[in-house]
Amino acid sequence: MSKAIRLNELRLYINRVKKFKVDDLAKEFNVSRRTILRDLEELSILGVPLISEVGANGGYQVLEEKNLLAVSFTKEETFSIFFALLSLKHFISLPFESEYNSIIKKFYLNLNGKMKDEIDLIKNKIDFKIDNQSKESPLLKDLFMAVIGNEPLWISYLGVKREIQPVGLFSQYGRWYCPSYCYLRKEFRLFRCDRISEIGLSARNDKINLKDTNLNDIINILTQRKDYELVVELTPEGVEKYKSNVSLYYQISIDSKGYGVIKGSISEIELDFLTDYFIQMGKHANVVEPVELRAKIKKKILELNDLYHDFV
Repeated sequence: MSKAIRLNELRLYINRVKKFKVDDLAKEFNVSRRTILRDLEELSILGVPLISEVGANGGYQVLEEKNLLAVSFTKEETFSIFFALLSLKHFISLPFESEYNSIIKKFYLNLNGKMKDEIDLIKNKIDFKIDNQSKESPLLKDLFMAVIGNEPLWISYLGVKREIQPVGLFSQYGRWYCPSYCYLRKEFRLFRCDRISEIGLSARNDKINLKDTNLNDIINILTQRKDYELVVELTPEGVEKYKSNVSLYYQISIDSKGYGVIKGSISEIELDFLTDYFIQMGKHANVVEPVELRAKIKKKILELNDLYHDFV
């Protein structure tokens, strides 16, 4: 019997009997006592909740309130799960950051030797350059738990105290957002998680039931509300940069000389992203509208100028 098969059967066995002694397991699986101790240590690392009992009648016990799940995956399914987990490494902030690292470790340790070798061989050949996080959001876990518990919160948002009830979390343009019901505005609003500096449970007794509220429905309502008209003039080089780096989400018209004009409607959530995007295009993009986007670009350029003003 291979080690991987023995560990799986051992996990099922101890979950069934709940209480056991090392000698009994050694006899049951026809291995040495030392091997069983090593197996139990590895199962513990993988998350099996074991406690030891000393004395003449001592041994080990599986915590009753824990359920052990044994699921078999195909090779392709294993690859899919591992790389889906791996893609999360680009997030600066996650709702369960320490748990994520633990899951990766447990998942990897639970693979058989051949599968580990294949993962090791190709994990440096695939990467996910999606949604790289540029802002830390240390309170994601608190927000997530409020979503699960359908709890209203008080938050300090850009220094102003607000009372909200979160619907969920989503990430876009390198930042986490928390669509929430705002008790001040009496409507659903979008809050950037990195702008929340403090958080706590609200004492309100008029909370609303959001358990059946669909996150995507709220996102669509909030993001489809276009607050600004976008007009950007592009040089021929700017047109090529736009075509190569961004999906053609905004309408672009190009004249006979290769100059282009981007037109479209944007929401507030897109302002920060477009600020950084058009700055990196330099002189090849001239934002005509909205004035709010121009102001953000100018502010960031002045900050950069202050940073390098003494550089010759």
